[in-house]
Amino acid sequence: MIKLLALTTLALASASLACPVKAGYVANGLFKDTSKTTPICGPLYLAFKNSMAGSKWTEMYALASDKIGQTQAGRILGGIQKSGYKQVRAQKTPRNEVYQFQRGGHVITAVLGISGPTRYLALAGQ
Repeated sequence: MIKLLALTTLALASASLACPVKAGYVANGLFKDTSKTTPICGPLYLAFKNSMAGSKWTEMYALASDKIGQTQAGRILGGIQKSGYKQVRAQKTPRNEVYQFQRGGHVITAVLGISGPTRYLALAGQ
């Protein structure tokens, strides 16, 4: 019983550590999330976090797979720019889009992509 309790505690702690999103905010608390996105905290997020190893913070959100998802992504990317970040890079492929924003020495990388049935927006900041 004690082992089961310890494993449950470890699993819950791991899940909370894997999803460092500040509720109601986007981009490490940069601005309020008016697009009502849902954080992704599982294996897809962990794979992104590992691929962005030099970043100070990472976040991932599920987007609707229709025009609503495009609107959600547009609001978040627009919010980054309204917060004083300038878009310095845009790269589009059939499976994803990568944007980079810069303000002084701070950089935010945004990746819009699809993994299986999931459309997502991943953010990483320096």
